Amino acid sequence: MAYTVIRTDLMSGTAQPADLVSLRFYDGEDEQAAVENGVIVKLQGYEDGEREVMKAIAASAGDDLNDCAIVAGVEVMYDERKKNLDEFINEAGSITRGYIPRSRNMFSVTKEGFVGGTVPSAVGAEVGIGEGGKIDSAGTGLGTCVAIETAGRYTYYTIKIGKTESAANASVGG
Repeated sequence: MAYTVIRTDLMSGTAQPADLVSLRFYDGEDEQAAVENGVIVKLQGYEDGEREVMKAIAASAGDDLNDCAIVAGVEVMYDERKKNLDEFINEAGSITRGYIPRSRNMFSVTKEGFVGGTVPSAVGAEVGIGEGGKIDSAGTGLGTCVAIETAGRYTYYTIKIGKTESAANASVGG
Protein backbone atom coordinates (compact mmCIF):
# COMPACT_ATOMS: atom_id res chain seq x y z
CA MET A 1 0.00 0.00 0.00
CA ALA A 2 1.32 3.41 -0.94
CA TYR A 3 1.01 6.27 1.53
CA THR A 4 1.14 10.03 0.96
CA VAL A 5 4.51 11.65 0.40
CA ILE A 6 4.72 15.30 1.50
CA ARG A 7 7.11 18.14 0.74
CA THR A 8 7.10 21.20 2.99
CA ASP A 9 8.01 23.54 0.14
CA LEU A 10 7.34 26.90 1.74
CA MET A 11 5.92 26.28 5.19
CA SER A 12 6.56 28.91 7.85
CA GLY A 13 7.29 26.18 10.42
CA THR A 14 10.61 25.40 8.74
CA ALA A 15 12.04 28.71 9.99
CA GLN A 16 9.43 29.77 12.56
CA PRO A 17 9.27 27.26 15.43
CA ALA A 18 6.01 28.76 16.71
CA ASP A 19 4.32 27.29 13.63
CA LEU A 20 5.34 23.71 14.50
CA VAL A 21 3.55 21.39 16.89
CA SER A 22 4.16 17.92 18.25
CA LEU A 23 1.04 15.80 18.05
CA ARG A 24 -0.36 12.33 18.55
CA PHE A 25 -3.20 11.26 16.26
CA TYR A 26 -6.48 9.77 17.54
CA ASP A 27 -9.29 8.12 15.59
CA GLY A 28 -13.05 8.59 15.97
CA GLU A 29 -13.17 6.22 18.98
CA ASP A 30 -10.56 8.28 20.85
CA GLU A 31 -7.92 5.59 20.31
CA GLN A 32 -4.38 6.32 19.17
CA ALA A 33 -4.10 5.59 15.46
CA ALA A 34 -1.62 5.62 12.58
CA VAL A 35 -1.69 8.69 10.34
CA GLU A 36 -0.24 9.45 6.93
CA ASN A 37 1.85 12.50 6.23
CA GLY A 38 -0.19 15.20 4.48
CA VAL A 39 -3.33 14.64 6.56
CA ILE A 40 -4.89 17.83 7.92
CA VAL A 41 -5.69 17.41 11.60
CA LYS A 42 -7.70 19.43 14.09
CA LEU A 43 -5.78 20.12 17.27
CA GLN A 44 -7.72 19.30 20.45
CA GLY A 45 -5.38 20.88 23.01
CA TYR A 46 -2.58 19.24 24.95
CA GLU A 47 -2.83 15.64 26.08
CA ASP A 48 -3.46 15.18 29.80
CA GLY A 49 -0.28 15.84 31.74
CA GLU A 50 1.60 17.09 28.65
CA ARG A 51 3.08 20.49 27.87
CA GLU A 52 4.31 19.71 24.37
CA VAL A 53 2.24 16.93 22.78
CA MET A 54 -1.15 17.90 21.38
CA LYS A 55 -4.06 15.58 20.74
CA ALA A 56 -5.16 15.62 17.09
CA ILE A 57 -8.07 14.16 15.13
CA ALA A 58 -8.83 14.23 11.39
CA ALA A 59 -10.03 17.68 10.33
CA SER A 60 -13.23 18.21 8.38
CA ALA A 61 -14.42 20.79 5.86
CA GLY A 62 -16.01 23.07 8.48
CA ASP A 63 -12.94 23.34 10.72
CA ASP A 64 -11.11 26.65 11.13
CA LEU A 65 -7.59 26.39 9.64
CA ASN A 66 -6.26 28.23 12.69
CA ASP A 67 -7.19 25.14 14.77
CA CYS A 68 -5.49 22.73 12.36
CA ALA A 69 -2.06 21.37 11.46
CA ILE A 70 -0.66 19.45 8.50
CA VAL A 71 1.04 16.18 9.47
CA ALA A 72 4.61 15.95 8.20
CA GLY A 73 6.52 13.41 10.24
CA VAL A 74 10.16 12.62 9.57
CA GLU A 75 10.34 9.50 7.37
CA VAL A 76 12.50 7.21 9.49
CA MET A 77 11.76 3.59 8.65
CA TYR A 78 13.04 1.02 11.08
CA ASP A 79 12.07 -1.88 8.81
CA GLU A 80 15.16 -2.26 6.61
CA ARG A 81 13.02 -3.76 3.83
CA LYS A 82 11.29 -0.40 3.33
CA LYS A 83 13.22 1.99 1.11
CA ASN A 84 10.71 4.39 -0.47
CA LEU A 85 8.99 7.43 1.06
CA ASP A 86 5.56 6.13 0.03
CA GLU A 87 6.07 3.16 2.40
CA PHE A 88 6.18 5.42 5.47
CA ILE A 89 3.32 6.01 7.89
CA ASN A 90 3.37 7.60 11.35
CA GLU A 91 2.62 4.61 13.57
CA ALA A 92 -0.18 4.56 16.13
CA GLY A 93 0.96 6.11 19.40
CA SER A 94 3.96 7.88 17.92
CA ILE A 95 4.52 11.59 18.41
CA THR A 96 4.86 13.35 15.08
CA ARG A 97 5.39 16.83 13.68
CA GLY A 98 2.66 19.11 12.39
CA TYR A 99 2.82 22.45 10.57
CA ILE A 100 0.32 25.18 11.39
CA PRO A 101 -1.16 26.39 8.08
CA ARG A 102 -0.50 30.07 7.36
CA SER A 103 -1.66 32.22 4.46
CA ARG A 104 0.46 31.81 1.35
CA ASN A 105 2.40 28.82 2.76
CA MET A 106 2.86 26.01 0.23
CA PHE A 107 3.22 22.26 0.59
CA SER A 108 3.06 19.43 -1.92
CA VAL A 109 1.56 15.95 -1.67
CA THR A 110 1.27 12.93 -3.91
CA LYS A 111 -2.13 11.68 -5.13
CA GLU A 112 -2.55 9.54 -2.01
CA GLY A 113 -3.06 12.77 -0.05
CA PHE A 114 -6.37 13.36 -1.81
CA VAL A 115 -9.74 11.79 -0.99
CA GLY A 116 -9.98 8.65 -3.14
CA GLY A 117 -6.77 9.62 -4.98
CA THR A 118 -8.78 12.16 -7.00
CA VAL A 119 -6.40 15.01 -7.75
CA PRO A 120 -7.13 18.55 -8.99
CA SER A 121 -7.88 18.60 -12.71
CA ALA A 122 -5.62 21.59 -13.37
CA VAL A 123 -3.42 24.24 -11.85
CA GLY A 124 -5.61 26.96 -10.33
CA ALA A 125 -8.24 24.57 -8.97
CA GLU A 126 -9.44 25.22 -5.43
CA VAL A 127 -9.21 22.44 -2.85
CA GLY A 128 -10.71 21.84 0.59
CA ILE A 129 -10.52 19.44 3.49
CA GLY A 130 -12.29 16.15 2.90
CA GLU A 131 -12.96 12.82 4.57
CA GLY A 132 -10.33 11.64 7.01
CA GLY A 133 -8.48 14.96 6.85
CA LYS A 134 -7.35 14.29 3.28
CA ILE A 135 -7.48 17.02 0.64
CA ASP A 136 -10.74 17.22 -1.33
CA SER A 137 -10.11 18.22 -4.95
CA ALA A 138 -13.81 19.14 -5.28
CA GLY A 139 -13.85 21.22 -2.08
CA THR A 140 -12.94 24.76 -1.15
CA GLY A 141 -11.51 26.54 1.87
CA LEU A 142 -8.00 25.07 2.15
CA GLY A 143 -6.27 26.68 -0.80
CA THR A 144 -5.37 26.40 -4.46
CA CYS A 145 -3.36 23.91 -6.50
CA VAL A 146 -0.57 26.11 -7.91
CA ALA A 147 1.66 23.48 -9.53
CA ILE A 148 1.73 19.87 -10.65
CA GLU A 149 5.24 18.52 -11.04
CA THR A 150 7.12 15.28 -11.27
CA ALA A 151 10.27 14.86 -9.19
CA GLY A 152 11.89 11.46 -9.43
CA ARG A 153 9.30 8.72 -8.99
CA TYR A 154 6.58 10.97 -7.52
CA THR A 155 4.11 13.47 -8.98
CA TYR A 156 3.44 16.29 -6.51
CA TYR A 157 0.45 18.61 -6.30
CA THR A 158 1.49 21.90 -4.73
CA ILE A 159 -1.15 23.52 -2.53
CA LYS A 160 -0.95 27.22 -1.67
CA ILE A 161 -2.90 27.79 1.54
CA GLY A 162 -5.62 30.41 1.38
CA LYS A 163 -6.28 33.15 3.87
CA THR A 164 -6.05 32.03 7.49
CA GLU A 165 -6.01 35.41 9.24
CA SER A 166 -9.15 37.24 10.29
CA ALA A 167 -9.97 40.52 8.64
CA ALA A 168 -8.51 43.50 10.50
CA ASN A 169 -10.94 45.51 12.56
CA ALA A 170 -11.82 48.61 10.51
CA SER A 171 -12.08 50.83 13.59
CA VAL A 172 -8.52 50.12 14.78
CA GLY A 173 -6.23 53.09 14.25
CA GLY A 174 -8.92 55.63 13.58
